[in-house]
Amino acid sequence: MKPQSSEPSFWRSANTFIAIALSLCAGYWPVVMIIGGISAAKEKRSPAPAITVVAADSAAAAAAPSAAPSAPAAATASASSPQADAGKGTYMTLCIACHQATGQGLPAMFPSLVGSDWVNAPKPDRLIRIVLHGFMGPFKLNGQPFNSPAPMMPPQGAALNDQQIADVLTFVRSSWGNTGGPVSPAEVAAIREAEKAHVAMWNEAELLKIADR
Repeated sequence: MKPQSSEPSFWRSANTFIAIALSLCAGYWPVVMIIGGISAAKEKRSPAPAITVVAADSAAAAAAPSAAPSAPAAATASASSPQADAGKGTYMTLCIACHQATGQGLPAMFPSLVGSDWVNAPKPDRLIRIVLHGFMGPFKLNGQPFNSPAPMMPPQGAALNDQQIADVLTFVRSSWGNTGGPVSPAEVAAIREAEKAHVAMWNEAELLKIADR
């Protein structure tokens, strides 16, 4: 009697192993897909905290201007421009002692520059002459007599160049609510040349002959 061959048992075991492996593989992908779908749905319902933080920061930034409004333009002393800023430095060095930081001057001593009809004239020709050669004597300021025992305005033409005079007059004409336009160095140079023979201080009668508009 021949012993039974072990070959059928081997193939039976091999087939069983292959069947189990295929079953596991077939079930793996549905499980992965289900888990992935659950995770995606969870993320959609609950976005990442970083997104919420960014949104909160953006909302805070958008609300910041209303929480801290900027200062009104009227609070500034003068219109902002490089020329006016340069002129302010000259004013604070040479003019502040008499006309003061506020431009109000000193009563019965030095005239106010605030709202002055001389300062706000359409043309700055009279002002340029005053700075170049000085000014003395009584005059009318906004229609009212102004007389001072002090020397009115010393000449500055030798101390200041055309650019500096243009800058300081631009600062004065745009400060403290004044509405005069800017003054150019070319305007100062033209008057300096035209009046190079003038050596005395100006007075009101002489300046009134100069057109200011």
